[in-house]
Formats: sequence, C-alpha cells, structure tokens
Amino acid sequence: MTAASRPRVLLALVAGLALLVSACDPASSTAFTASNLGAGEDGWRGIPLELDPPRTLPDVTLGDIDGEEVALAEDLLGDPVLLFFGYTSCPDICPIHLRTIASSMESLGVSTRQIQVVFVSVDPARDTAERMREYTEVFDRNILGLRAEIDVIEDALAQLDLPGPVVEGVNPRDEGELIGHPAQVIGFDADGVAQRVWPFGTRRVDWIEDMPRILEEWTRDDDADQP
Repeated sequence: MTAASRPRVLLALVAGLALLVSACDPASSTAFTASNLGAGEDGWRGIPLELDPPRTLPDVTLGDIDGEEVALAEDLLGDPVLLFFGYTSCPDICPIHLRTIASSMESLGVSTRQIQVVFVSVDPARDTAERMREYTEVFDRNILGLRAEIDVIEDALAQLDLPGPVVEGVNPRDEGELIGHPAQVIGFDADGVAQRVWPFGTRRVDWIEDMPRILEEWTRDDDADQP
C-alpha cells in the first residue's frame, strides 16, 4: 500500500466500517484485504480508528468454552484486547488471522495474559462450546473463544457499527454454509476503547512490529511490569 493510498483506506474504514464484511474467501466481492500494509506516518501497521464518539468493547454478555459468562465491557478491561468475529468452518480468513496472530505472539514471547485474543463466533448453531475449544486450541489454548445466541452477537456487532453475519452460499469445503462477517481484527486498549483495526491480509511482520507498541502504549501503568 502506498503512502498516497493509505489515507483513502483510512477514510473508508472510518466512514464505512459496516461495509467491511467477508464471506471468508479473499476472492469475494465483499472482502476487504490489506496488500503490503506497511507502516503509517505514526509507525503503526494497524489502521487508526479516529471515531467520534470512540467505540468501546460491546456491552454484551457471552459464554466461554467452559460455560462461564463473560461480560465484554467489564471482564475484558485491564489488558489490551484483539477482538475478531468469525466461525470455525471458515475456510480462509479466520484461520489465517488466528494463525498469524498466534505465531507472532510466540515469536515475541508475548502471552495472552498480556494481550487478550478474543474469537467470537458468528455461527452459534454449529459452533458448540466443544467445537470452539477444539478450534481455538489449534492456534493457542489460551485464545478466549466466546459464543451466544445470534441476536446477542448481532447486538455486539451493531455497537461497533458492524453488520451482522450473512449467509452467502454453500461452503465448498464441507456441507455447511459460508457466512459473511467482518474481516478485520479490532484492537482495544486496557480501558476498552477501540484504537486500531488490522484488515485481512495483515502479515506476521506487521503484527511483530505492532505488538510491542500495543504492550507499551495500551497497557495500564500498574500492569506494565506483569509477566
């Protein structure tokens, strides 16, 4: 991405977050991807969210893979959060995002106690707690997999100005359906305020550049020295 094209992408993200949906297929007409994301003027690879008012962690309660309730706007405060909406049958975007994030964290020695990685299913009918457990553990056993009734998921997405999931056809890799969903990872600081997004196509090198800054700039001072 050239320096000249980056402001146009930023404007598109800020003005039209609701349009960033993908059917988990990079060739989809609705897919939003990053090509050579590169560093912005501020040095970050992730794209800033300059929204007024700022978006915060959705005020909804979901269930984790152990059946415990997780109130996003309360229980996830205190550490930076990388939030991604997807589903376990996704053939492309979801596993690539999660694999890239997990690999980058491993290389940097960053744990999910320092940066919380949260994967929310947009396909609760198929994504049982056990299926979510098996899926997230492929990447990192400490990724927080969450699920809820679809109306709760749609509410969470709406609070972030993102569209609800859309069935977009038959998944060629199994007997289920392809589901369109937001294709970007949203980064929140320790106070639960959305700061940046990383679109599909964000590379490992991009995460390796940004994660130390997430820890340095988005972690509360009283937590900065925690392992």
